[in-house]
Amino acid sequence: MSERADPEDPSFRGEWRLRWRRKFIPWLTYSPNPYRRAVVWRYNWVSEHSRGKSVVDVPCGMGWGTSLIKGAKKLVGIDISEEAIKKAQDKYPEHAEFMVGSMTKLPFKDDSIDLVACLEGIEHVPEDVGSEFIEEAKRVLKPGGELMLSSPYTEDGEHSGNPYHIKEYQPQEIEAKLGKHFLIKDVAKRKVGNMVVNYYHCEVKQ
Repeated sequence: MSERADPEDPSFRGEWRLRWRRKFIPWLTYSPNPYRRAVVWRYNWVSEHSRGKSVVDVPCGMGWGTSLIKGAKKLVGIDISEEAIKKAQDKYPEHAEFMVGSMTKLPFKDDSIDLVACLEGIEHVPEDVGSEFIEEAKRVLKPGGELMLSSPYTEDGEHSGNPYHIKEYQPQEIEAKLGKHFLIKDVAKRKVGNMVVNYYHCEVKQ
């Protein structure tokens, strides 16, 4: 599966299959792609909390996920890759503003953002970068602001084998990091492939 989600990538396409009804009537069935379903689900999850808010999606990749966020007053996608941002700007210019930036230095003033989303991102960076990101999210969020973050892991504690994943956190590890700056309001759990993904809805600690 491509790590920069793109709806045109074959890794995210469903599959049509020819079946036979009563052994002689041809019948086409469509099997939705589980990875595509997972992408749509997680951005729908963010959309449930985005209405009328300023929302930052980081890392946003090529913008597909960001384009699925609905209802935000202002929506900005951030990614460290200039190539990815250029593709996002070309493909989704009317949906969001896209800019090159780092998870450890978000280009926003203190207490200026309502919601920061980090979906399928923290496992792609070293642990120290992940810690810095969580601190940065707290810095840019307004009092009572929200962080919505996903964190995939394997139930046996072993690395999944995904070569793009630098640090896969067990739930107690990521919850300890989040707990330094945020109150965890809710946790959703979903199985995707050989991994479980925890979705954390957090609020800045006062």
